[in-house]
Amino acid sequence: MRKLIYILTLFTFGNIYAQSNIKVNEKAPKINITNWIENIPNDKNLNDKYIVLEFWATWCGPCIAAVPHMNEIQKEFNQKDLYYISITDESVAKVERSLKRIEFKSIVVTDLTKETQISFGDGIKGLEEYPLTVLIDKSGTIKWIGEPKNLNSAIMSKFLSNGNTENTDFDLKKNVSFKEQKQTFDFKELMSNKEVKYYFELQETESTETSKQAIGTSIITLKSYKLADIYNDILNIKNDQLELPETIKDKRFDLIYKNTEEPKNLNFLENDILKKLNLKKQTVFKTTKVNLVSIQDKSLLEETFEKRFSAKSDADDKIVFTAYTINNTLVELSNVSSVSFKFNGKNETKYDFIIGIKSKNDIISSLKSYGLTVEEKDIKIEHIKLISEK
Repeated sequence: MRKLIYILTLFTFGNIYAQSNIKVNEKAPKINITNWIENIPNDKNLNDKYIVLEFWATWCGPCIAAVPHMNEIQKEFNQKDLYYISITDESVAKVERSLKRIEFKSIVVTDLTKETQISFGDGIKGLEEYPLTVLIDKSGTIKWIGEPKNLNSAIMSKFLSNGNTENTDFDLKKNVSFKEQKQTFDFKELMSNKEVKYYFELQETESTETSKQAIGTSIITLKSYKLADIYNDILNIKNDQLELPETIKDKRFDLIYKNTEEPKNLNFLENDILKKLNLKKQTVFKTTKVNLVSIQDKSLLEETFEKRFSAKSDADDKIVFTAYTINNTLVELSNVSSVSFKFNGKNETKYDFIIGIKSKNDIISSLKSYGLTVEEKDIKIEHIKLISEK
């Protein structure tokens, strides 16, 4: 079989940004609103208003984390001719779901046409960087562009007095903190070639910049993953259940995997990894305390509206899960906490969750709000020892 050509478009934090249409001290594009959702003003005319325009999304953890700060700014600077507008391009139903759990003091709106995101973004596809705040004065001129966390009292005071906000050199390409975590693949032949049902490639790498993309378990790409992390994130085997040879513990690997015939059977993937690395697997079962999670009230579970991608995003003391199964959510929660959570059942439906992670009780309380109960139990857990074969 001839070698398949692939190009990966990776999850990005930091320095890759689309060209923006907007600049400080230039006229702001039109703000198009298709739905007024929360804190709707009596006067919907945006002319002759100071506007704090906040671009956000329900799946964006940093956007959710910025809400309390923006609420405080609004509390300090609150006048009739000043509108705080939080705008997204998502459906009303999706936005209203988040509003049940996150309190916005701002005017919450959506533009389902995406015209606002496009005109404030790259002019073609839209805005790729979130969260983003734009200050627009009464004349419709942009006076400040930046991250909401950097908007402070001094900037707001100068903005409302028509003073210089000292933001004329702001560069979107350097200052926006979060890029949308969509799964975008361009290894075209591997994706489109129907004859290729199975593909596996594992290569050691010197890079330490990790990234992950997945379409269910049928196509998975990992960059700079340690073997323990592959077992943790993909095979659902926690680090305390896995023993590795010292010679391989700190090595990092790039993985490309496709299995469209039996995507849920990850034994093929594990066997290929073991064969590639010359490892032998020994399995024992040990009794371990786990937090067993069960569905108590299914009506409280919020099935996702998102059909394009799954995403996990940090929001300070919370994690925002978009289009995640219960099991995958619990795996991620186990990874970030000092305790193990395991789903007591089978359910492949994808849901949206906002889970507090300050403590075990915070996690349990969040799960309870979605109709999930947690019970600590002793159960037998698989423990794996990998041995190098000479």
